[in-house]
Amino acid sequence: MPKSEIVRVARRRALRRTPAELPDAVEGPIAEISRDLAVQLKRVRQMQEQVDELRLVIREWASQSQPILAGETANRHGRR
Repeated sequence: MPKSEIVRVARRRALRRTPAELPDAVEGPIAEISRDLAVQLKRVRQMQEQVDELRLVIREWASQSQPILAGETANRHGRR
């Protein structure tokens, strides 16, 4: 069998492997990356909750303050 045919057969065999046949050298890093992603996703969710809480606080604060009308600005001493 010519060398090119051997290479072609080896490539076909490699492509037919199922995920269950992955060597430990590959499976270990994949598991580590998966754990890292889970940790990062948890942190992103926590940050999103914090952003939502802050957004609510800002909305409450903004609704309590009364806007100053255009002609009613105060001078340096607080008088009109």
